[in-house]
Amino acid sequence: MKPENTMVENRISSFISQCKDLGIKVTPQRVAIYRELANTDQHPSAESIYQKIRNYYPNISLTTIYRTLETFEKLGLVSVVNILYNAARYDANLEPHHHLVCVACKKVEDYYDNSLMNLDISKSNLANYKVLGYTIQLNGICRDCRKKKS
Repeated sequence: MKPENTMVENRISSFISQCKDLGIKVTPQRVAIYRELANTDQHPSAESIYQKIRNYYPNISLTTIYRTLETFEKLGLVSVVNILYNAARYDANLEPHHHLVCVACKKVEDYYDNSLMNLDISKSNLANYKVLGYTIQLNGICRDCRKKKS
């Protein structure tokens, strides 16, 4: 599923404003990388973003994509979804949500459940950690993969 155009444009506008506030240059390449993320809910890898962007920025390197995504993540402009010990996947959706991951095809889907947002995380279990946030990843087999097996 693809996010609505107005949602995508709002995310891109917000991204540009945040970049300016953070003092980082808003280059066409950075906007293109972010647009690829904002334009999908599929949580793409750096490699898949590179495959799409090189069609209109043929001189961009995979290293540039990785470095840019790393910068975005450090600045809080995107989040990283690490699934099943594979390559990092990226998410422009910074609204509180969780993820469903298919262990067969590696598809990642957003999952919203308010009860998971209100977990009581007891301080006694945290030792010396200050929790800044959390997400839950639910691993399973998606409908498409289940259909293929039957």
